[in-house]
Amino acid sequence: MEKLNIIYFSPTGTTKKVLLAIADGMGFENFTEINITKKSNISKLEFSEDDILIIGIPVYSGRIPLVALERLQNIKGENTKAVLVAVYGNRHYDDVLLEMKNLVKDNGFIPIAAGAFIGQHSFSSSKYPIATGRPNNQDLKIAKEFGKNVVSKLSGKVEILSLPGNFPYKERSAKLDVKPKTDMALCNLCGACANACPVDAITIYKDRMEIDEKKCIYCHACVRVCPQSARFIDDERVLASAKRLSEVCAEPRKPELFL
Repeated sequence: MEKLNIIYFSPTGTTKKVLLAIADGMGFENFTEINITKKSNISKLEFSEDDILIIGIPVYSGRIPLVALERLQNIKGENTKAVLVAVYGNRHYDDVLLEMKNLVKDNGFIPIAAGAFIGQHSFSSSKYPIATGRPNNQDLKIAKEFGKNVVSKLSGKVEILSLPGNFPYKERSAKLDVKPKTDMALCNLCGACANACPVDAITIYKDRMEIDEKKCIYCHACVRVCPQSARFIDDERVLASAKRLSEVCAEPRKPELFL
């Protein structure tokens, strides 16, 4: 019997949501859930040919986020079948699926299926909405059906996928030294933001907090999770990008599937 495992880097939970829908469609009674969003959860993992993996990551400017790339390097297979999932903020996924395919092949996996799904952009706000509410119910319905089709494919001859993308890959965007701000009149130092941060950029003290902008990957998980709505974004570069994306990416895109 094959064993299903889902592995995801998902700071704001959108990628996780898509993977759970795919796993539901695949119909396994039990599966193992591995969250590599936090560094503390990372260890070297090895899988056999009896395993099936669903691997999901968000798209950062058309590439695998560097922090996710580093963590995925710890995951090794031995002719292990893998389903690749990229979740992007309604602009485009560019070279991510090809990059994922090459990465997992080098680590001993056989990519058998892939999907590019849409998730609410990390820069999205009420002022500049970008794919707000995605993945929505229709997206998750498509993800579940995709899971069913993956199982159907497993019953036949499995071949390595041909996926879109270019090599050399799209050049990575320059890292900005930015960070969300905190309204200390609202903040009660509960620590929810620090717990959500995938790169441990937030330190909570008895009377204050500090954020390391050199570590921050501006996923804005801390903004989304704050129960006091004390976190906000005011960096002009991020806001300008959010404004542009909300304008040019207003037309909802549909998931793309590869089997």
